[in-house]
Amino acid sequence: MKKAAMIGLVFGLAIMLGIGSLAYAQSSGNFSAILNTTQCLIDNGDGSLDGGIVAQYLETTIKTPNSASTALVIRPSLVTGLYTKTKVTETVASATAWAGVRVRVLIDGKVVAPGTPVGGTGANDGWVFYDKRWQQVNQNFLNVLGNLADAHGIVKDELFLEFIQSTLSAHSMDFVVGDVGVGDHTLRVEWQFEDSDVTNGNAAACVGPGVLTVQQVKTFSTGGGIVITP
Repeated sequence: MKKAAMIGLVFGLAIMLGIGSLAYAQSSGNFSAILNTTQCLIDNGDGSLDGGIVAQYLETTIKTPNSASTALVIRPSLVTGLYTKTKVTETVASATAWAGVRVRVLIDGKVVAPGTPVGGTGANDGWVFYDKRWQQVNQNFLNVLGNLADAHGIVKDELFLEFIQSTLSAHSMDFVVGDVGVGDHTLRVEWQFEDSDVTNGNAAACVGPGVLTVQQVKTFSTGGGIVITP
């Protein structure tokens, strides 16, 4: 009798431990990451950009359990490079240039918040700017200087004013998706360059290195859950 009771106790403990281990395994967060170490560089001679990640995306996968309270925190971290150049002359009074890097995150091909519309699949959906610069130079004196030089018989080269900027900056942002459902999910971060190429102004942009991390978490109604507001 004692032996049977002991066996029953051990069996019961084993079941409790097994259930506890299963609950812990489902509540503990899974994690996935992909890194690209390619560098975006600035030429110290003329400020131009070089290098950067050729493919304009990073992609990884993560497996999630069968739970309605499973959510993912997705963090794309990118070094972005911007280059802008504006030049005005005696005959050009204003020059403008702009450069930017915009980013979006997709889960199984659908837009993740804060990209909008959430769940969208269009080519123009979900983009968020990580970095953008707008630059303009205006002048109203170069033609005056030119006229003075002509009036005094001074031989001059072309008069101009040029402004060049190059920057490298590291940026990261959390994208969040809830109720992802059970199974394997593909997470993808994409980026696009926005740059001007107009009269007396030009620009460029690049990205690299880049890191995409994905962490599985649990959401509970008592903890506030996930709230998305426009």
